[in-house]
Amino acid sequence: MANMRVIVELAPSETLAENAGMAVTDESVGLADSVKVNVAGLTLDTSFPPVELVGRLDTPTADSILDPRSFVLSDNSADSTYLVRGEIDADDYEKVLKSPKVKAIYADPVIEPFAVCPTGPVGTDADVERLLCTSRMRPVGMDGTGVLVAIVDTGINLDHLRSRGKTPVFDAASSWVPRAGLTPGSLAVGHGTMCAYDVLIAAPNCTLADIALLQSNAPGGTVMEGLLSDAVRAFNHLLTIMRNPRRRFQSMVVNNSWGMFRPSWDFPVGHPGNYSDNPNHPFNLLVGNLERAGADILFAAGNCGSDCPDGRCREPGGAVFTNRIYGANSHPAVLSVAGVTIDSVRIGYSTKGPGCLTHNKPDLAGFTHFRGSGVYSADGGTSAACPVVAGVVAAVRSVRPYDATNPVTAPAAIRTLMTTTATDVTPSGYDLETGFGIVGGCRLIDRLFPLRVPVDFCRRFPNLCGRWRWPVPNPFPNPFPWPGPFPGPQPGPFPGPQPGPGPRPGPFSAQTDDGGYGDTDDSQLEGLLMQAYYQGLMASGQYPAMAHSEPQPRKKCNCGCTD
Repeated sequence: MANMRVIVELAPSETLAENAGMAVTDESVGLADSVKVNVAGLTLDTSFPPVELVGRLDTPTADSILDPRSFVLSDNSADSTYLVRGEIDADDYEKVLKSPKVKAIYADPVIEPFAVCPTGPVGTDADVERLLCTSRMRPVGMDGTGVLVAIVDTGINLDHLRSRGKTPVFDAASSWVPRAGLTPGSLAVGHGTMCAYDVLIAAPNCTLADIALLQSNAPGGTVMEGLLSDAVRAFNHLLTIMRNPRRRFQSMVVNNSWGMFRPSWDFPVGHPGNYSDNPNHPFNLLVGNLERAGADILFAAGNCGSDCPDGRCREPGGAVFTNRIYGANSHPAVLSVAGVTIDSVRIGYSTKGPGCLTHNKPDLAGFTHFRGSGVYSADGGTSAACPVVAGVVAAVRSVRPYDATNPVTAPAAIRTLMTTTATDVTPSGYDLETGFGIVGGCRLIDRLFPLRVPVDFCRRFPNLCGRWRWPVPNPFPNPFPWPGPFPGPQPGPFPGPQPGPGPRPGPFSAQTDDGGYGDTDDSQLEGLLMQAYYQGLMASGQYPAMAHSEPQPRKKCNCGCTD
């Protein structure tokens, strides 16, 4: 049988730990002579240094190796193992595995970006901004500020981004390249630059990190090709950052617009070295470790949709592999992203589920195939859809940063927030084409910043509810917290009687039957209610000069109606 590229898991030793530690700070470090394993049938790649696979400690809730709640990361180096790269003849698998230093052997398949289609664009990035409600995101601070977004791809060219009007913060210290001679942020304009641009649509103030995974010097057919072992190194770098208690930011979003195309690059399903369906593969373990450390991880679903699959989805000899999302792209700890046009139509090359590690993949869909970065005629493929959604996640993290002590901010909670605010485009709910629906920027804002009004106002003061008909946007953001001070021009004068003197009240709530205002008369309550109403509209981006519109007599209707 032909040789196969493999990732070899080695038992821990002091020399392995030292070699791996040196490689963290020096990309020129390779595999030290002192740690080489001399086993017949195994040829190690001496340019690839050992990578630590941090050990796990099971928790009482352990029920699945893929569930991040089932383990915590160990701080004891004795629990770690180390990963190296090499080649074996598949017939020698069992013989190599018998070496006392070798714990396991896994597939190291070729990985490639989910490249774009050459056809023309549908709409522009301005349309994507509109559909994501970015004009409503900005006033409430949802812009990516303080969030590190790692673009795991072919590299970023900052000069090109600036030429297209994007001016992100760049973190060279958090960036990573697989070999010496590459400068993060100054790599050739290509797929990674497109991904960075598309993140900035929803998160213009995020901090970018260039993780140039697909610039490996590993043997490959194209310059945009690498091995899964390179991703092992890249994710271990990101994990080191997230585990640093003195890191400069709270939240990390990791965009991955790449994956494995062909099963022939992998061990067969059921083989202990398999990647696509094997939760024990070291890269799948690393994905879970990084999520457990607090990172939000997104993977493109792929471009092997049955309607018009990428040519790389075809095996030599003619077999086409569609409707399967492989490996980490289907991991339960990530958001798997399908692609739709700005018209909410699934793009034909977007891979349908199920997933190999988790059946219900993809999770949701992002917009793609639009004119944007200028790298290609269209920012297309699930390669573009994924960073569009990653930008929205970064915008969310600006106002809901990761806090290890608060489960509401855990990556799993953010995934739930993203899927439950997605706009379903099918009558059946979840489906294997677009998941829970299309990323819903507008619904996210309404969920994160609801407009609070007295819950029993109409019941307590029916004469006020029946007196006026105020202009109400559709959909109305209910409820919404009292923010302030409000950005931009202040609304006013407010229609109706003005509130009396004294400090402005806090958010309306149901503290008492009358909203906490005791003996306040009807005219004062009406003024206070309208002030809260219009300022809530202003803060939520739904105040289009409504403050001067004349209130109209309300039709007779049940309490709380808006018609």
